[in-house]
Amino acid sequence: MQYLTTITQKGQLTIPKPLRIKYGLEDYSKVVIDDHKSKLRIKPTIDILELSGSIPPVKGKDALKARKLYESKYKRF
Repeated sequence: MQYLTTITQKGQLTIPKPLRIKYGLEDYSKVVIDDHKSKLRIKPTIDILELSGSIPPVKGKDALKARKLYESKYKRF
């Protein structure tokens, strides 16, 4: 099924409600937009910061050092 949406002056677009429900996109969900062979693909993703606490820490590893390394390679939105 196809949907028609408009890009605002701020570059924002609305994902139609049936697709948000189908893909589990709630308010403030993160998505990845991929430029693939002259087409845009939008894929749901998980913000890595939301995973904090879900994995037990590894002894001898510094979490703050890992976060600094992560933030040096990736931009926040």
